[in-house]
Amino acid sequence: MISLGGLVWLLLGFDPNAEAKRLQAGAQPASLSRTIRVALVEGRPQLEISFRGPRIGAGRIWPAPVVASAQDGQIRLQSAGVDTLVGAIEWTGDALACIDRRCYRGIVRLQPWNGGLLALNLVDLEDYLLGVVPGEIGRKLRWKLFEAVRAQAIVARTYTIRSIGQYQGKPWDLRDDVRDQVYEGALGEDSLCSRAVRTTCGQILVDAKGAPVDAYYHSTSGGRTADIVDVWPHKDAKPYLRGVTDTAPDGRAWSGASTSSGWTETWDGVALRSAVRGDLAEALGRKVDPGEIKSLRLEGRDSSGRARKLVVEGTLSTVEVPSDRIRWALRRPAKGRPILRSSRFELREENSQYIAIGTGNGHGVGMSQNGAMGRAWAGQTCAQILSAYYPGTQLRNLEP
Repeated sequence: MISLGGLVWLLLGFDPNAEAKRLQAGAQPASLSRTIRVALVEGRPQLEISFRGPRIGAGRIWPAPVVASAQDGQIRLQSAGVDTLVGAIEWTGDALACIDRRCYRGIVRLQPWNGGLLALNLVDLEDYLLGVVPGEIGRKLRWKLFEAVRAQAIVARTYTIRSIGQYQGKPWDLRDDVRDQVYEGALGEDSLCSRAVRTTCGQILVDAKGAPVDAYYHSTSGGRTADIVDVWPHKDAKPYLRGVTDTAPDGRAWSGASTSSGWTETWDGVALRSAVRGDLAEALGRKVDPGEIKSLRLEGRDSSGRARKLVVEGTLSTVEVPSDRIRWALRRPAKGRPILRSSRFELREENSQYIAIGTGNGHGVGMSQNGAMGRAWAGQTCAQILSAYYPGTQLRNLEP
């Protein structure tokens, strides 16, 4: 069944050239009152889009899978005998649009980008959150954790609102991965998480001046959250993002049930020194070569117990890796070489090995997701959880 908007397009006609110019200029459709622009694919030469029902695009219905490819600054679309070039295109309709095994509500837009294709999802804020909250806090959680899930929904909504316009000159507000928030679309939705989104609809956290807060959050604090200026010295201090004690009355971390509450990593000494030499450029964001690494050691602790810097002593120079960037320099000896869980750890060398013993998972700023679940299990409300992690903030409804 064709949506009313699509029927109007068919009746009134469609100017592909004018539409391409409008899309490439970054225009947002008037049909979505609070639209979030999410980058799904950036610069890929080719991708396939399928639809779970009729979708309207460039004045036609596209019921079949569409293969899109970049061609001389335009987009070539091939589908069921159709082979056409467009400057840009967006598909509208109530049916889901799918890319890379993920399906999306709202509008899917394609436009040329860096010699390839850029795929965007223009989606209503609340629909966007339905696909974010499960990917961030988990699925099929027990009802007893509902208040923590509600807190996650509010924090994710606040983060989203605060992030609009953060990528100056880019046609998106957020990316769909850990660089912003994990967004898995409609197929990633979960009944408890959806209920949490709907029962907190429009609610965000604001500071003393009524502005949306920088709602950072992480997996597991390990017993104490971090001060933002300790983790990211280049960011401004915020009174609601000071480190707070995250332990229950009995002294145990609220996140104690998490597997990340305590952890150990062990590396072969020669292998780690070689790996760190190769990983320093990414960790520091610049080219650097200390030569053959002779030693690795941690120096200094912030108020939350996280390491202030990793000192890498080499034959050519000594390099210091600050605070949270340590996690990129000391990658875990596991498949895919993921970054270290946390900078809240001790490092020692013995028997030709390096051993890290630590607690927590993530940067440590703002709400601990596992801590929030521990608090909810103990009976704390959503408001109490948010007040604990973002002291001095208030809940407020978004204005229409």
